[in-house]
Amino acid sequence: MHVTADEFVNPYTFVQVPKQRPVGWRAAPAGHDQLGPGRLSGVLTVEFTARSPLLLRNVYDDEQEGAFPRRRMPGLEEPVPYLPGSALAGVVRSLHETMAGGCLRVFDGDFRPGYRDQVKPQDPRMRLALVEKVDERGAPAVVRLCDEAVWIESAALHKALGGPAGLYSGARVTVIGKPETKGRRRLINEPADVKAGDNSVLLVTDARTRDKVREDPDGRGPRKLRGRYYCASGKLQPDSLKVELSDKVWQRYLDAVDGTNDMRELHKKPTTAKGGREARLPVMHPNDQGERLLGYRDPARRELYEGQVVWVDAERSGDTVVLKKIALSAVWRHAGGTAKARDRVPPEALACSDPQRLCPSCRLFGSVDAEGGDGRSGARQRAYRGHVRFGDAVPSGSAPALEEHWLPPMGSPKPGAGQFYLKRNDGLENKTVTEQQGAPLREWGCPDPKADGAGTRQLRGRKYYWLTSVSGDRPYFRARSTNPKVFQDLYGPDNQMLSKGQAVAAGSRFTARVFFENVDEAELGGLLCALNPGLLLHPFDDEQGERPEYGLAVGGGRPLGFGSCTTEITRVELDTAAGRYLGADAPVPDPRSAVAAFRKTADKALRDVWKRELTKVLRLDWSPADRVWYPPAGRIPPTGRPFNPKVLMPSFTFWKETSGGRAKDANFPYRQLPAAAHQEPGMEVIVQKEKDGDQG
Repeated sequence: MHVTADEFVNPYTFVQVPKQRPVGWRAAPAGHDQLGPGRLSGVLTVEFTARSPLLLRNVYDDEQEGAFPRRRMPGLEEPVPYLPGSALAGVVRSLHETMAGGCLRVFDGDFRPGYRDQVKPQDPRMRLALVEKVDERGAPAVVRLCDEAVWIESAALHKALGGPAGLYSGARVTVIGKPETKGRRRLINEPADVKAGDNSVLLVTDARTRDKVREDPDGRGPRKLRGRYYCASGKLQPDSLKVELSDKVWQRYLDAVDGTNDMRELHKKPTTAKGGREARLPVMHPNDQGERLLGYRDPARRELYEGQVVWVDAERSGDTVVLKKIALSAVWRHAGGTAKARDRVPPEALACSDPQRLCPSCRLFGSVDAEGGDGRSGARQRAYRGHVRFGDAVPSGSAPALEEHWLPPMGSPKPGAGQFYLKRNDGLENKTVTEQQGAPLREWGCPDPKADGAGTRQLRGRKYYWLTSVSGDRPYFRARSTNPKVFQDLYGPDNQMLSKGQAVAAGSRFTARVFFENVDEAELGGLLCALNPGLLLHPFDDEQGERPEYGLAVGGGRPLGFGSCTTEITRVELDTAAGRYLGADAPVPDPRSAVAAFRKTADKALRDVWKRELTKVLRLDWSPADRVWYPPAGRIPPTGRPFNPKVLMPSFTFWKETSGGRAKDANFPYRQLPAAAHQEPGMEVIVQKEKDGDQG
């Protein structure tokens, strides 16, 4: 593998999902009523060795939330770190699904990303409206429309409303001066032209995009100045109107709002407010002294509130109004096309739901019908209990010590970044885009013929993180070695995206027992391979000399370099029905023959995945440890060179300049994530530039 000093390696890659499945791939499981002929039960003893620090966070004990799980052991006075069996079951099952070509068990088929609209003149059909009543969905049922919007500068509003405390969405003012027309907007800048009153309603929105680099008026050249902040106001029309709102229009609103930061924060810290207005959020705006409070806005939610102000595309007819669009700001969001995630994977890859037609992984580990019924006869659950149980992994020998780590913001996965998550198109990689139809090529649903305009692009596959054993070379640990709280310094100590976790050191060993019953020889082989990937992959080694090591990832922090583990199956106990119940000396297969039987179940497409991709993503140190990081703000020096942690800040410029942005904005190349099997997985570092904003 070759990666230059001007490149980085993204922490994750993808293993493809085979397009076709062989005949009989989904079949009836063995059941649990009897131990059938040729079927086996037994216990496997597995030792896990942490090859990099191993980080887990307790989710079972509220008092120890975020701490490494601990439990009491016989002969020890204090609780010791352990690996919960449930965590191991998830890791091993996920790996088995990839090896056996199982279904996508943990997959949100209804997901469809939302994107922020391009900053451009607003559609003239959009107008402000005051929500007076909502229906059971939280959708508007009665509204009052507003006349053409007037944009009022925040300083003038502070003068009229008594400061930032009086400036909030839904506040009332009266415009008494004549607005100045600038472009398509009518502006009020002078405090004398506005006063408190009930003539017009205000809409206050987030101000984070309002910076702008512009020419200094004194002629000293370009420098970063702070743009003014304007609030939209609308003079209320006298009559209340009943709303006609189609399910399609409301769903578009829900799809858009689901991708907002407000909703992501809500998922992390759910609010107790139900059915009423939540506390408004402060709006901060940067100035030369830092930040100043402007006012307060309503959070973005899947339900609207009575008294909330929104933008609508409305068509009035008598005492009713048809709403064709709902938005929470002038620059709002849109859904990525019409295709959902389930439309971007092979149909056979979707999760099993029929207990008599299960994929190889569901036949072994069990299946839950996520749909919960057929929609006609009420709720039904058609689950199947698995044949494998995982015990907790306890320390092998003395209990490992725990160390606390400050973790940088990693956020949630963003599958809407099509240049990473969607399959590549022939002839498109690294080509300059000169003609497009509306949206960046990265967007799901981009109508350009090179994107979804030529057919729905497919998701690239199952997500995997590169495994490394030299954790000291990883950028996170290099930055931390100089200052354990370096990310607090970079992001600010009060950043809510920062988190803490506990880890055991590399070299820590844990032993677990895995129990199974009523499996055939090939199923046993698949379980053995998922527990020790080298059993499956060593025959595909493409290098002479010392065998490479294969492993798996356990716990959290994997993008940073935590969790790389190797395993060894130290004991295999097998039994048949005759041996268990009759005491007969029944022959049992050798583990090697079980692995061979599993290999024979795979078709050519699955074997190709093993050889071309799994030999890379499960191999320790296939990717150079000192290069593995998310798109950085600057070039990461090689190990041993002076290292400034600021380069590890995210590069928004990278995402902008790899998106296939519209030609009228810039001719950005559409760079895509290299495939897992690519011999040169590095991507060019694009140094972070000053962030441009809009003038709202």
